[in-house]
Amino acid sequence: MADQIFDLHGRVALVTGSTMGLGRATAQVLAEHGAHVVISSRKQDACDAVAAEFRDLGFSAEGRACNIGDGAAIEAMYQYLAAQHGRLDILVNNAVLSPWRSILDTDPGLLKKALEVNIGGYWQMSVGAVKLMQQVGGGSIVNISSTAARHATPMLALYSTFKASLDGMTRAFALEFGEFGIRVNTVLPGLFDTTLADAFGDEGKQRAIAQTPLGRLGRPNEIGYAVLYLASDAGAYVTGTSLVIDGGRTVSIG
Repeated sequence: MADQIFDLHGRVALVTGSTMGLGRATAQVLAEHGAHVVISSRKQDACDAVAAEFRDLGFSAEGRACNIGDGAAIEAMYQYLAAQHGRLDILVNNAVLSPWRSILDTDPGLLKKALEVNIGGYWQMSVGAVKLMQQVGGGSIVNISSTAARHATPMLALYSTFKASLDGMTRAFALEFGEFGIRVNTVLPGLFDTTLADAFGDEGKQRAIAQTPLGRLGRPNEIGYAVLYLASDAGAYVTGTSLVIDGGRTVSIG
């Protein structure tokens, strides 16, 4: 029974931005627990490479490119999923545009592009998902946000702003689609050992670690396990919530 509650065999999971970092780690955790995982990012060759590596490990995976800033690409993705699998059980909205830029250096073009990806993309991906999930009696959407949504970070103003909006989007979708058995939740990672953390430099990372009660950066697969909980039957009564995973740093810095 303990193993079965996290069993994802027979379920199809789409993870955006899953050719590297937290997205890739999350996709691997879902695949390890039996899901057929659709690896997705903007470049087909990168998607195919990761999917092939997963299959070599004995997992069920395929690659399918999708630029979530492009509405036509999103529509094509869901047409493909409907034709190829006839279902989608898990959507992990993880792809993100996170320019390292001050507010005054953020031009209107970049603002528009970030809006199209970080809000419009998550919204349209979720709409496509609920349409398929309604047909199979439910599913789980997990939006990957950030603790930057709660604590603004210099040079990441766009990232912080749009991640903060995911709380509202998550609650709205959870409310409207709960009657169809569709659960929608948000995960807010702190600083993890990925290329994004490298932007802070060694000094910035050490400062973050010093502020973290658990005394280290997060490991990417630890976000995967949080998503597994929310996507599996273990989280069957959890919807409309936001789960902070940051080693306690939010508690430390207030």
